[in-house]
Amino acid sequence: MKIKFLFPVFLSFAFIHSIFAQSHVRHLENYDEKLFHFGFVVGLNQTWFNMKTNDNYNGSSFVAHTKVSTGFSVGLSAALQPNELLAIRFSPTAVFGQRAIDFQDYATGTTTSKVVESTTAEFPLLLKIKSYRRHNGRMFMLVGIKPSFSLASKSAKEEERIRVSSTDVAIEYGFGFEKFNEMFKFAPEIRFSHGLKNVLQLDENIYSQQIGKLTNHSVSLYLFFE
Repeated sequence: MKIKFLFPVFLSFAFIHSIFAQSHVRHLENYDEKLFHFGFVVGLNQTWFNMKTNDNYNGSSFVAHTKVSTGFSVGLSAALQPNELLAIRFSPTAVFGQRAIDFQDYATGTTTSKVVESTTAEFPLLLKIKSYRRHNGRMFMLVGIKPSFSLASKSAKEEERIRVSSTDVAIEYGFGFEKFNEMFKFAPEIRFSHGLKNVLQLDENIYSQQIGKLTNHSVSLYLFFE
């Protein structure tokens, strides 16, 4: 459910790729002979918290669950490609989005949503493992690490809020394909991100006290142009 809106888009790109990959005119013939490649990226993402509760939650009247939110991202990319099948890519990206937790009080029947809105700078460093080029296309896989820093973050303005750390680190992995055009390379990809750090900043309020751990997770569709 968290990624269902991304796959139809990616599969559409894959279908277009399968058609144009049959072209016998090779574009950017000398692309793999260059050591460095530069470009830019835009993307859509779905983000959410993975949450672990503590003992206070077990004795409360609340039922808590995290919500999936949609955001977008823009950034730059630089890749070091020592050979045709491997590349190391660094792509600093600004991500705009939010994460939320709903607390349903079954004693009163009310639901309170705690939203953390943020603008985040992400710095993924990824190893890109490629297949051999077939005409004007090829597939690839990705794996690496992603540090991130909050540029601007705000929780709900009320006192009973959920606060999170301004820094995080995550592992990332994914897959995609490259389509070589006459003037540029187009590369859509899907990436999965799993935060390694507990980002919860504990406060003395009824909502924060029920949470033991929060980690950031996301699935993203990125469109790279080089």
